[in-house]
Amino acid sequence: MAAESIAPMDERVYPILAQAGFSHALFNPRQHRACQLVDLYVLHIAVDLLDRLGLAAALAHPRTVAELLEAQRFVPLFRLPLRWLLERLAAAGVLAREETAGERRYHVPGPLPPVRREELRREALEVDPSYAPTFALLDEAAAVYPRVASGEITGERALFQKARLWCAYFSNENGYYALTNRITALVAAAHLAPEGGAILEAGAGLGSATEALLEVLHARNRLGDVTGYAVTEPVAFFRRRTQRALTTAYPDLPLTFSSLDINRPWTDQGVAAATQQLVWAVNVFHLARDLEATLGEAFATLVPGGWVVLGEGLRPFPGQCVSAEFPFHLLESFVDVETDPEIRPIPGFLTPEEWQRALARAGFAAVETIPDVVRIRDLFPGFFAVVVCGRRPPAQGRTGGS
Repeated sequence: MAAESIAPMDERVYPILAQAGFSHALFNPRQHRACQLVDLYVLHIAVDLLDRLGLAAALAHPRTVAELLEAQRFVPLFRLPLRWLLERLAAAGVLAREETAGERRYHVPGPLPPVRREELRREALEVDPSYAPTFALLDEAAAVYPRVASGEITGERALFQKARLWCAYFSNENGYYALTNRITALVAAAHLAPEGGAILEAGAGLGSATEALLEVLHARNRLGDVTGYAVTEPVAFFRRRTQRALTTAYPDLPLTFSSLDINRPWTDQGVAAATQQLVWAVNVFHLARDLEATLGEAFATLVPGGWVVLGEGLRPFPGQCVSAEFPFHLLESFVDVETDPEIRPIPGFLTPEEWQRALARAGFAAVETIPDVVRIRDLFPGFFAVVVCGRRPPAQGRTGGS
């Protein structure tokens, strides 16, 4: 559990990333170490929470999640965050895990390793100071976990009242979060048809992904090819901030702003069918209550030959815990989703195969993940940033698109 245990990135990964069009400025040894330090930091938080939640003593003997909920008098809504913590610790060897009659039991096999959060945070910020908002969010989530477990407060109330926290985290100034924005913007720009067209962005939040795409289009002299850009975000506070920033920065761009809820029929919210050449989003679609239905709405919104481009946190292998999920497991919007054994067996991030099946089920063709994470995960199983793409098949005789 020490920082010295972090291995350098397998050098064979970088050519795969380069083939996807991602430069060394995006993925490099510095970025790799900073991300790995975040991962290790979350593990140390999880060990710390064993003590703060009273679980170390409770796990002197093997217990299931349900047994722990009852013994510790945790609220039922804490089941998924608790399961995530136990699975993360079991994967690291801090807890032992056994499965009998379809039930998983966990116990502490020996002394817990020392917790060195301050040391890890300091080293990570020396590697990349821009990661400070990420550590601020992780620390805030860790601080409220016991209160959420006891039912004293909900995750939404505890975290969403921290507006400055989210504004700093969902920013391209935060190197940890900006990575997915940057790679998705590159892929989205590449999938805007040569003749241009209309763009719809779902869940734009504070506009950091929007800014990333517009920067790429500007650099490629393609802003004039955008016939309309629908920036959608259901949270009014986020939407107003985004509108002020973008209309000031891009006064000549045909921007519109609305409160699209991806869980409701899009046409009922003013989005006409078959009007958009590109539908895209960053870290939004894994929150869809019914993923297949939401992908179906995106499909119907696209013109024939149009593309959906989704930047997403990735679960490289089934059941694998991803550290970026840690704070979000406290939020009902993250966990209150419909599961499906083929496309989303558990809430949160999806595997590449699950994304491919989900898009194919919704009718998309030419489905791919960029970069090729199936190749990458065999070399580095901790890779978690991916862009998922799918195309609405062109009308007969039409070949538009990228």
